[in-house]
Amino acid sequence: MINIMKRFVESSVNQAVSDDAPTTDDATAMGMSGESGVSLPPSSIDPPQSTERPTPRVGGVAPAPTSRERTPSSTVTLRRSVPKADLVMAIERFQYAMLLAERKTAVGQLQKLWADADIPDEAHRLIIPVILNALVTDPRDTELMEAMLELMQSIVTVNPSNATFLLQEPHALDTILGLMQDPSPWIRGPTVQLIKRVQDGDSSSFATHILACQEGLRLLLEVVEDKREHIRDTAVQILLSMTLNQTPMTLRHVQQFLAFEDGFTRLFQIVDLELDGHGMESAVLADSLHVILNMVRNNTMTQSLLRETPFIPVLFPLLLEAGLPPSPSDQRADHDDAMSSEPAGAAGLDSALEILASVVGPVFANTPPEELDEIARRDQTKRHDERGAVQAHLAALPEVVQAVGEVACRGVSLADRKHAIQVLHLLCDENDANQVMALTLTSMTGPTPMYVLSMCLALDVHHEETPLGASARTLLDNVWYNDLAKISILQHIHVPPPHEAGAIEPVGQALIKRMATTLDALVAQSTAALSLTPKDAAKIVWKCCARWRSLLHNNECKLLALRVPAPHATHAVSGSCFLTACVKWVVDMPRTKAHYPVLVGLFRLVLGWVHGCGPAIQEIVTSIPTLTFLCQNIDKLPANNATSDQIEVELAGLSAMMLGVCLDGLDGKSPVPLTKEQVLGWITRQVGLQKFTDAFGHMQQLSTFQNSSTRTGADGVAAVYDKTFVQWFKHVADTTRVGILNVYMGAASSGGTVGDDSRSRAYQDLIRMQDQQLHALQEQVRHLTTGGAPAPSSLDALENELASARTFIADLKQAQDHNESRIRGLAAANDLVERELQRKEAELKTFLQSAKPPSSSTLPASSSASLNDRAWPEEHQLRMDQLENDLRRLQRQLQDKDDELDGARHTIELLSVHQSIVSTAHVPTRDQSVQVDGPDETVLVHQRVATLERELQEAHDMHRATVSTLVARHEQAAKEWESDASAKLNQALQAQAARLDAQHQAQVDEWNVTRVRISPWQRTNHIDHECTPMLCDG
Repeated sequence: MINIMKRFVESSVNQAVSDDAPTTDDATAMGMSGESGVSLPPSSIDPPQSTERPTPRVGGVAPAPTSRERTPSSTVTLRRSVPKADLVMAIERFQYAMLLAERKTAVGQLQKLWADADIPDEAHRLIIPVILNALVTDPRDTELMEAMLELMQSIVTVNPSNATFLLQEPHALDTILGLMQDPSPWIRGPTVQLIKRVQDGDSSSFATHILACQEGLRLLLEVVEDKREHIRDTAVQILLSMTLNQTPMTLRHVQQFLAFEDGFTRLFQIVDLELDGHGMESAVLADSLHVILNMVRNNTMTQSLLRETPFIPVLFPLLLEAGLPPSPSDQRADHDDAMSSEPAGAAGLDSALEILASVVGPVFANTPPEELDEIARRDQTKRHDERGAVQAHLAALPEVVQAVGEVACRGVSLADRKHAIQVLHLLCDENDANQVMALTLTSMTGPTPMYVLSMCLALDVHHEETPLGASARTLLDNVWYNDLAKISILQHIHVPPPHEAGAIEPVGQALIKRMATTLDALVAQSTAALSLTPKDAAKIVWKCCARWRSLLHNNECKLLALRVPAPHATHAVSGSCFLTACVKWVVDMPRTKAHYPVLVGLFRLVLGWVHGCGPAIQEIVTSIPTLTFLCQNIDKLPANNATSDQIEVELAGLSAMMLGVCLDGLDGKSPVPLTKEQVLGWITRQVGLQKFTDAFGHMQQLSTFQNSSTRTGADGVAAVYDKTFVQWFKHVADTTRVGILNVYMGAASSGGTVGDDSRSRAYQDLIRMQDQQLHALQEQVRHLTTGGAPAPSSLDALENELASARTFIADLKQAQDHNESRIRGLAAANDLVERELQRKEAELKTFLQSAKPPSSSTLPASSSASLNDRAWPEEHQLRMDQLENDLRRLQRQLQDKDDELDGARHTIELLSVHQSIVSTAHVPTRDQSVQVDGPDETVLVHQRVATLERELQEAHDMHRATVSTLVARHEQAAKEWESDASAKLNQALQAQAARLDAQHQAQVDEWNVTRVRISPWQRTNHIDHECTPMLCDG
């Protein structure tokens, strides 16, 4: 039977060789020797020649020639078709082969068929169960096992659907995973390669089938520890693919299983070996770190396990330092080099930074809440609760934080630097202690030591917007808006923190230095020396002003900032502080469109500094050049509604706002030696109150000011006038108008309610009218003084104005007489009311004296007891209570009127005395009524009721008289003020008219003299007898 089978096999092989023998190489490879049948090629029994990652050999032990052995004619030969019967016979020959040589021959034939022929899919599914069964049955030979595994690889590679079919076979994956425990590398290597091919063919269900195996992941982790690099590297790639593109539940199971099966230890051992041997350029190191990253991403449990291991404090400083340039010459000292071509960074460094970001950052940060399951939401809540502890744990590792700072400053690629800055941002996010710690985080490996935040500041205020600058701005914003960090930044300007490397420039000094250098260049119009255009320099100044303005958030920070000296001064005394330097830059800045953002930024900086800070206000109002500059800006506005330059209008509005803020701060509580009256007098003399208040209105009417929500600043940096600033501007305008009224009305303590009273509007109109007239007269005097003799038309205008002024004075006198007569009538009525009140008081005293109760000793004891037990009639008692309630209500109303009408205190005091007398009369009246017997009781009650009704009527009369008195007194005061103003105006107009008349008379005289001088030239002979009378008359 065995001989029959041999002959059958030999005949089948000969038939296959005769049908497919295009080249001599194929015939030689398929030749037979001896009794063992078909011999295998020598390459199939040789060990691998390289320890690098092997590429899958499709041919394996098959007799098919390799790519380097094929002739040019064989490479273009198409795959031949094989009859299905021949395929089935070849598979059955392999399945039923009993001897080792027969099985090797059948495997070689199958390898050749799969390499050269076009095999249908159903044939693939026929051979897979046969090979799986042969892998676990005898005879077991290393060469045969390797050949079968490589044949399985070629089957899975040719058609990826075969991988799915293989995974669905019962115990197929268990069988293949069991082969990884074989001690022979010739079996473990192809087995791992086969698992990788299966995973590549069906990556979606591979992890599920691995988890379904009893020890699948454990076996893969054991292979990771293999000393043969090609086996170890392939196992790492398998783990990497398993942690990618999985469902949340499957990925969570894989993460936790790998973490609890010492996955961190095994993978970090590979990282340590590769770092020592190949550095950060090792692909295996990058894959291992990527697997660790996928293990800890969005999983608080595995992150907790990683924090408990010593690998972060031990290995991560080495990993981060390995990603730095090898020498200081490679450092980009100037951030402008960041805009050049970007070198490629190491993939391992990016994974290391990602691991730190995952450990310290939030979980599922970029996942919508509706896509999270219950476990994910629970992890989010847990991370939010323990975020501070996690940040403190990483901050307690100074070597790691220092290494991250070094990468942020001197990383090889921009992506590495950006990623390191993001890690620092996550470390400082919502953590005050870490934010203060970041102020002193230093980079020591460069040519000169520098603070990390100083580097971030240089990137933030750069004129070009880059992704790296955006990340630096995010970190700065996180630290900059911490109150304690702001105070520390300002304090470090005066006293830099000590450092072992010597004094290092703090971030505050770096900000002032960059701002001062750029502003000096703009003022001198020499920005080309800084390799900047005026527009780029304006962007830098705008950003620096915004940074400095954000430091001045409260009065304490403003006072600390006043201790900062000017850039070219050594001590911050009055006149040489940084605030004064900012004002000087505003004064010296050219008024061009390119410098417009700079002016606005500096104005907003000074406004924010002065607001609510008394010493800062003192620096402004005690400087005559500064006040003159502000008044000149306001004076450039046109007197009428004529159009003017938008920049001039905005500068006038900002100058008026500056003066308004200073006026509001002069409340008498600050140590400023000036008062509101003095500053207002200066403004009145320089520009006048009309222009001063009109500057606010012109500013608010600008379209750019009204549409502040869509207005952008220096090339889109920020809004020039944001909504908050617009509201503040309007508030300052209203407060300034109210403050001016308070000063002129002498009611400085009344606050903002004055502006709402109708009387204040009358005062406001009168002040505006006087201011207009005063400045019109000043303009006329200035014109007459500097412009010579006026023209006849101007003289007529002046005479018309003088006539109208006299008419106005007459009208004022007539109104004054009318008001005085009305005041006299009201005064007489007031005297009449006072006399009536005195008469009523006398009657009350008489009534009280006549109603004095008799002595209690004259009444018998029995009558006293009967009177005490007697009850008053119910209706009289109710009437008395009602009258008493009315009296108390009126008394409360009178008391309220006392608070509202401060000008009538004397009258209110008289009313209070009267009320006290009435209240003292209640008790004796009641005692007297109680002691009266019989019919006299009713009489006394009626008398008491009548008395209370009279008192009620007198209170009503007194209230009306009080209101009338107050109105009269107010009108009297208004008329007195009006008469004084009319008198002053009349005197001024009369003096002006007298001067004009004198000038007019002088001009007439001069004209007559001139006419006399030129008359002899015009004489003729026929009028000689008429010249003498004319000269005599002259």
